[in-house]
Amino acid sequence: MEVMFDAHCHMGLAYSDAIVCTSRTDEYGAVSSYPLHSFGILRKDGGDLRLLAQALENDEKAMVGEFGLDSRFNEGDELFLSQLKLAKDLARPFTLHVVHRHSEVIRALKKIKPVCPFIVHGYTSSAQLAAEYARLGGFISLSPLSARTRDYEKLLALPFLLESDMPLSAESLAVLDSWYEKAASDMKTERERLEEMINERKAVFTT
Repeated sequence: MEVMFDAHCHMGLAYSDAIVCTSRTDEYGAVSSYPLHSFGILRKDGGDLRLLAQALENDEKAMVGEFGLDSRFNEGDELFLSQLKLAKDLARPFTLHVVHRHSEVIRALKKIKPVCPFIVHGYTSSAQLAAEYARLGGFISLSPLSARTRDYEKLLALPFLLESDMPLSAESLAVLDSWYEKAASDMKTERERLEEMINERKAVFTT
């Protein structure tokens, strides 16, 4: 099977070309063993901001995230804003989780002005909002669910990455492989060209 970059996955089988994310402070130590990794807090019961700040201080390679705003959770905005400011202060790339609150997240990005690129993972919203993220230095990351969205074909014309959003395993690698094949076919391009494109984009997070 081809070696593919997975822009968002979770702990499981060790695999070098993936950003392994966690939103629980009790997983930071284990996740730090992966070459590419990211620490965040998505919900208040996931951990303590002080522990996150300490983990990031101790691990200069860690990205921030996943964190964000989700209309299904009543977490308030402070948890999100604190991590956005932390990512800016530490000059770290970050990964956002956003569900039905994209306009609020975009306003916060414009106000805080983070200095590093970021990923909006599992993106299923409009091409218009995706283009706004791109103007702010972000990349949308598409999972197989993204293919069901109304603007799917338009999203393929914007700066995007591909993800499994699964624990690393033989199953996740098979899903990602099929996803690369479908995306390449839908773009009417060669699989190799798509992989080159993704690798060029991932370089901003891995160098």
